[in-house]
Amino acid sequence: MDELASFNTTLNHRHYGEGAYEHRKQRSSLTDLKIITYGAATGLQSLFRYVDQEYLKRAAGSPAKILLGLAGVAELDDTQAGVMTETVMAIARQLPTSDLYLHAACHIKLLSHDGIAYLGSQNLSNGAEPYFEGANSSKKYFNRFHEVILKVEDTDLAWVNTLLCKVLADHQLCVRITSEHQDRTLAQELIKRFVHNAKLARIIENITTGSLLEAFLQQKPSLMAVEFNETSAAETCKLVAAIVQERAPKLRLDELKELLLPETDFSWFKQANPLAELKRIISRLGEDFPGKVALQRKLDDEQPLVLPDGSDECLIEGIRKVARSHDLESLDEYVQKQRNNIIHSIIQSPDYSQHYMFGAIDNDGNVNEELLNNRFSDSDVEWDEDEEGNLHRHERDAMSLDEN
Repeated sequence: MDELASFNTTLNHRHYGEGAYEHRKQRSSLTDLKIITYGAATGLQSLFRYVDQEYLKRAAGSPAKILLGLAGVAELDDTQAGVMTETVMAIARQLPTSDLYLHAACHIKLLSHDGIAYLGSQNLSNGAEPYFEGANSSKKYFNRFHEVILKVEDTDLAWVNTLLCKVLADHQLCVRITSEHQDRTLAQELIKRFVHNAKLARIIENITTGSLLEAFLQQKPSLMAVEFNETSAAETCKLVAAIVQERAPKLRLDELKELLLPETDFSWFKQANPLAELKRIISRLGEDFPGKVALQRKLDDEQPLVLPDGSDECLIEGIRKVARSHDLESLDEYVQKQRNNIIHSIIQSPDYSQHYMFGAIDNDGNVNEELLNNRFSDSDVEWDEDEEGNLHRHERDAMSLDEN
């Protein structure tokens, strides 16, 4: 945000029953007139008529500069664009000396003339007239809003031109009407470019919002703060292996779901904060953004949000990929490949040291890794040597994956 100027101002409140900018009616001329106002694109004709009757007809001094910010340019259909073309041709016939611009993205309200400037929420349109008088006139629509208007007290109004330059620098969304646009072909080309560029800006907005959505999803791979049941890694690994090995893995998958998830109904998630943030991002998408309506319908649906069984096949395939990448297709092969790591884990874990390390550590604290390796051999029999050198036969104390 650029700071353009600092000045003394007087704050005015305008009740909708009062007229705004009434001082102009006491002036026979308005010197160095500059106006920025705002209205609907479909109301361009009435907006210009008001500015012309109330201000341009009294403009004096250097050519007036008028900028009309228009809402809904990107949504104009061919018929509405044709009506705007006719309006532009009519405007061009009335503007031999003034500069007039149409802008698809300007919401500023400014009136400047005779060394005075006014800024605020009040448009320079029919809505500036007293509401009650307007309701009894032939005019069709009047705003009924409280407004604020700042009157700039300083006489140095160089910032007015700076402000205009800032807005006009957004040239892709701005067009200038000149006397040459009395020609229908030129007027049509002007409006065609104006509407196209406004739609292009909407596309850019969609891309930006889409990027926000993508970033949101990447930062939060799990939108639901699911609380998993407490379970051992061994139980999970066994079920993963079973899913991979069995021809009909659906039953094992159900067991895995029951093991990990306390429930499969996630309707509570619709009240969660991530969903509110997701809705806010999606709301910024233009109506023509692919999939927006479907997304909103899915998020607003009052039906419970349930994990569908239809996703099981994808989930099973995902589990198979995980199993392949982590050698979990066969637990026996996994133990063989990982036994050194398992032994190291046992050595570091005080929970299992008394059970598995008995007889494998001498009085100096040295580990007999050969003895530990034997405990993972294919033999069911182990031999221990006592302090006197005698061998003792016993059943192998095989380690299970559950205890790793």
